[in-house]
Amino acid sequence: MKRKKGLALLVTAAMIAGMLGGCGAQETTEPSGEKNTENSNPQTEVQNETQAKDEDVPTIVIYNNSGAFSVAGAEAGSDTSVYQEMQDYILEKTGVKVEIIMPPSDGAAATEKLNLLLAGGDQIDAWWGNWGDYAKDGIILPLTDYVKAPEAKALYDLWEPWGAWSGVTDQDGTIWAIPRMTDTTPYQVFVRNDWLDLVGMEMPETFDELNEYLYKIKDLDPYGNGETIPLILEKGGSTDVLDRVESVFLGGYVKTGNGKWLDDTDGKVKPEWIADGYVDFLKQLNQWYKDGIIHKESFTMDVDTIKQQIAKGAVGASAIWYSRIMVNEPILRENLKDFDRSKHTYVFGINEPGITGPNGNLIQTKALGGTSGMLISSKCKHPEAVMKFVEWSFEWENYTNEMYGLEGKYWKYNPDVKDAEKNKAVLPIEGGPTYARDFLVSLGLPLEIETTEYDDEGIQTMENLWLQQHLDDFDATVNPGIESGINWDTVSLAENIPTLNDLNTFKDEELVKFVNGTRSFDTWDKFIEECYQMGLDDYINEYTRQYNQLKEK
Repeated sequence: MKRKKGLALLVTAAMIAGMLGGCGAQETTEPSGEKNTENSNPQTEVQNETQAKDEDVPTIVIYNNSGAFSVAGAEAGSDTSVYQEMQDYILEKTGVKVEIIMPPSDGAAATEKLNLLLAGGDQIDAWWGNWGDYAKDGIILPLTDYVKAPEAKALYDLWEPWGAWSGVTDQDGTIWAIPRMTDTTPYQVFVRNDWLDLVGMEMPETFDELNEYLYKIKDLDPYGNGETIPLILEKGGSTDVLDRVESVFLGGYVKTGNGKWLDDTDGKVKPEWIADGYVDFLKQLNQWYKDGIIHKESFTMDVDTIKQQIAKGAVGASAIWYSRIMVNEPILRENLKDFDRSKHTYVFGINEPGITGPNGNLIQTKALGGTSGMLISSKCKHPEAVMKFVEWSFEWENYTNEMYGLEGKYWKYNPDVKDAEKNKAVLPIEGGPTYARDFLVSLGLPLEIETTEYDDEGIQTMENLWLQQHLDDFDATVNPGIESGINWDTVSLAENIPTLNDLNTFKDEELVKFVNGTRSFDTWDKFIEECYQMGLDDYINEYTRQYNQLKEK
């Protein structure tokens, strides 16, 4: 695995208006009076002692929006017995009772649920989000003292070589979060190997070859009944609905890819959606929409539906977050009774050097780490208990138990691999009750790449292979404009761009209209003018101010 230099991906939380309430351990009850020792019952005494011990245990509540539940089959959560088993095991090992709240699979819905929980005063001790959205209002705790404490040294040292701490550290050196991930390359185009054989093609290396494949699949309809989806897309976040498809394709149209860029004509920082080439990118999406290459509900389809379409075998290629393919590949293979694994190890494949776009550049934009990580509420009554659990979780064997379930019941060391324990080669044990990775809080590349996981045929799982070998294929990407190494101050953005939310909402709605044909490209100039009327000048000026300020440091 090549050395990473970036920081945490993807999870973005909306700004919480107001302070959190009611976060922390459950209240303990005080005894109502002295115990009557003369008439005491030994069984009652034992029960009272047990109750007292339970009440002394710190209870923490974690909203697990880290992405842990993206595994196939996690939609309904873990079986109650397995959840209880893991909770008891963690309590035994750490002395901390951990309660987990499962978020919706859709990113926007997960953020909305978090905001409602926080605003409602529910106990939420930790969650994942952008620390800049919370720190200035005192909503989260600074973690410097906890992270720099001797007991957290292993946790700090694990992330430090990856350059991860800088993204969760402010300009004064205060650490606000536990990192989530680093710079990665998760936006390759995945193409069905068996369907390439079906149409007599090799893995596409250029955008034109990809288009040729997509239209052949559309005409052939290999899934049948007109239900084949030649190319499946995925909506981005609540304030950037095209972000995912931009990350997959935009580099092939805009030389600075999916990132803000510096306009040399006036020295100002501008968004990717007003860069040269962006309209041509939208026109391609519109053509795919009209021709049935992409699904009509591409920008409203929820993640569970996307995974179901992949698993049942209806998808020919993808422009989505990589793990949607990874975690569903085993299910898909089971559903493809005639799949020849001696010819293709996995159902989906990629062109490893990357696909070249119409402008001669690579199409994929590198996904940057940033300011997202695990946050601890300032209302939390036992932050040391949260940290104790997190520190414990970032030890490999504990991480593995949180990932798969307990050793011996849900995973074992691979007996067919020499020195399997030393090499951390594991096999999942199938057939048990569902465990949906509820307690997995140590999700992140430093630990994920240490494990080598095999399936029941003795072949490394596709997801594990990707974690180890392909999430740092930086040579297959373009850089995101001027944004490498930049941590935008989101609070200042909100303060200095009064119409930011309205502008983003309007922009998203109108861009989708260009894609689905309800707005004509003849009105593009009018659209840009409307954006300026809604505050695009403020947007550009604030990003430019922050960029210049950061570059001066």
